[in-house]
Amino acid sequence: MPSLKYIVAIATFCCLTSAAPFKTGFTIKQVPRDTVPLLSGPRSLLKAYEKYGAQVPGLVRRAALTSIGSVTATPTEYDSEYLINVEISSPSPIGSAPQTFTMDVDTGSTTFSLSDPKYGAPGATVTKTVNIGGAIVTGQAITLNSDSSGNSNIVGLLYEGMTFYTNAVAQGLPQAVFTANLKKGAPGTYQFGYIDASEYTGAITTVAVSTGNGFWEFTSTGYAIGAATFVTLAIDSIVDTGTTLLLLPVSVVKAYYAKVAGAANSNTEGGYIFPCTSTLPSFTLGIAAYRAVVPGPYVNYAPVNSTYCFGGIQANTGIGFSILGLTFIKSQFVVFAGDSTIKPTLGFAAKPT
Repeated sequence: MPSLKYIVAIATFCCLTSAAPFKTGFTIKQVPRDTVPLLSGPRSLLKAYEKYGAQVPGLVRRAALTSIGSVTATPTEYDSEYLINVEISSPSPIGSAPQTFTMDVDTGSTTFSLSDPKYGAPGATVTKTVNIGGAIVTGQAITLNSDSSGNSNIVGLLYEGMTFYTNAVAQGLPQAVFTANLKKGAPGTYQFGYIDASEYTGAITTVAVSTGNGFWEFTSTGYAIGAATFVTLAIDSIVDTGTTLLLLPVSVVKAYYAKVAGAANSNTEGGYIFPCTSTLPSFTLGIAAYRAVVPGPYVNYAPVNSTYCFGGIQANTGIGFSILGLTFIKSQFVVFAGDSTIKPTLGFAAKPT
């Protein structure tokens, strides 16, 4: 006979799925994983190249193959993965409790992807009810992958396709909007259906999304390094929580590391490294008239060894656009608004210090 806990779990989920799912917006808090397979700098760079179908430079591929890729979770690993708990209805048609998975939020993907043989073979697509933060989406298409580590369990949040976000909007989310308030060395939050004014300071600068490629894409107005003069430059950029690093044009990356003592573009590591004791300047990105500042310490991604560290800013060679990954996103309050029926926009604001 099923235990009382088991019966209560089933009853709770059934009641949730039959209720109106979106009377208000909802908040999802980031959670740690007991063991986080922290991607090394070269592997983070390789992941970005492969994700966007770009030719991987040989130096990057060789560095990725030889780098160490797993460490035990500590608070600083929140900067490499921002994970949430996701409840998915049982793989069995009836009689089983929903399953909970730790998943990565990816604003650069339309895919809801899961690895669990109980739900089917890799490559198959199943339709399930999904509960994230108490918000229920029915009929969510889930693609099954073969990554048994769980590292490829992702919740895609692009504004097109049958993503959790677009399904939530279609099923009654109060507003077609979600926000990201990710933090350095601490849990962050995603909020859906509303904008919490306590999470940012000043005004939100809103820009139109370029929809041609299907990404959360816009054109930046330029950059500055430290206290130097702002350089006007059109930088085609996407905002992607599924990419760890901040990938920028080669000229911008060279200009940044020219201001870092001992920095070098390493053939061994496939990207820029610097002495871990070096002082890193801030990096400022122009968004219309707003200046989004990434503090210098945020650019220190991870140690290469006891002496050198891998930079959180690297080149976007061959990708075709710049990628504002977690190095950038954790410095800002970011608003993702609209869908395929409401012209999408992006919003950026400073956060309380």
